[in-house]
Amino acid sequence: MLNNRFHYTIKQKVQIINQFEEEKTLDNSLMPPITVQQVRTWSEKKEEFSSLSPIKQMKTYTLHPGPQLKYPELYTFLYMKVKEWRRERKAITHDMLIQIAIEEQPSIKDLTPKGQRSIIDRFMKLYNLSIRRITSYHSLSGEAMKQEEAQTIQEFNLEFRNKVIEQDIDEENIFNMDQSALYYDNPPTMTIELSGSQQVSVATTGGEKKRVTIISLISCSGAKQRQYIIFKGTPGARIETSIRRSNDDTTYFTVQDNAWTDKKQFQSWLEVIWWPIARSRDGPKLLILDSYNIHTEARADLEKYNTHVMFIPVGMTWCLQPLDSIFHKHYKKYAREFFLSHQQSIITQEEDRRALVIQCVKEIYGKLTEELKIQSYHLGGRLGLNIQCLKEMADFLLSLHTFSSVLLGMKTL
Repeated sequence: MLNNRFHYTIKQKVQIINQFEEEKTLDNSLMPPITVQQVRTWSEKKEEFSSLSPIKQMKTYTLHPGPQLKYPELYTFLYMKVKEWRRERKAITHDMLIQIAIEEQPSIKDLTPKGQRSIIDRFMKLYNLSIRRITSYHSLSGEAMKQEEAQTIQEFNLEFRNKVIEQDIDEENIFNMDQSALYYDNPPTMTIELSGSQQVSVATTGGEKKRVTIISLISCSGAKQRQYIIFKGTPGARIETSIRRSNDDTTYFTVQDNAWTDKKQFQSWLEVIWWPIARSRDGPKLLILDSYNIHTEARADLEKYNTHVMFIPVGMTWCLQPLDSIFHKHYKKYAREFFLSHQQSIITQEEDRRALVIQCVKEIYGKLTEELKIQSYHLGGRLGLNIQCLKEMADFLLSLHTFSSVLLGMKTL
């Protein structure tokens, strides 16, 4: 996902390797610059490089993978927060992101201010984020989209329509997967209080910063699938054993060290949620999901069982991610209602807090039926047209083409 990846020809790489082996140092004038570790990585393939003909060495380029991400799961979580806050039109600063990063990854607190800022800068570069001047201070819901954004959306819509028509994909086989954070306590932002009060506070159980990650999946027809919930905990230890007793057909519970969706958890989601669905359904499937690196790197696994994959362009989830704007919005609305109905509960043990969260997500799952019906129309409308209309239009155009061919043949006779 990094845009600044660079490449050298095979011939250039062999020359750099030979120079390094002889002089044990690197030429500082190399542009773009490389590190000793990169040369050592190339050296492992020196025999393979040298086996190519001189002409092929000059014409063959190999892409350098770029620096290894040190905090991939943290970056994914930060991007989820940025999406959520900007959807709510909240202002975001570097300091805010640094504070969240420290809360999620306490070891970052030990870094120098420059090191902390560097982590946020790399995160922003990874997800194509930048500091922008605020253009107004009122609701921006009706603002005109930039031309390049409109073009990106149009291209995505066109790709979606073409896949649906060319592959003859039924709406029951079109899926959207997305993840979101849900906090243990979800207090409302407003309450009734005496006019003129200077302090307006509410009581919580202390879970405003403790969260779980929800991975949701729905089909274009509005059918919801089993949800996948990640608590914070050590895999294979007591917490995981406890929460898995609550697994059923609606919800699968698991743990991760920071309640993040890392590669291991995503692979588990494939095995537990997606592959059983993909195997059991006839015909081609289409899965739409975010352009997170853990998603894009698993494309081959996602495309198993006659599945086509579309990744939502970075920065476009606010308008192209159905679950992001409809499903999870209702999810958190019901979470606030659940909090209000249970705010009198006396919670002292962490195990009781987890039990309340388990009860919460299961109750919410049962309430989302009507919203999912709305969601099916939202997906069809946001991505262009209703799926049935798309197919009827394609059939009409095909029949019109066939009829024209027949008339042309009769005219020739």
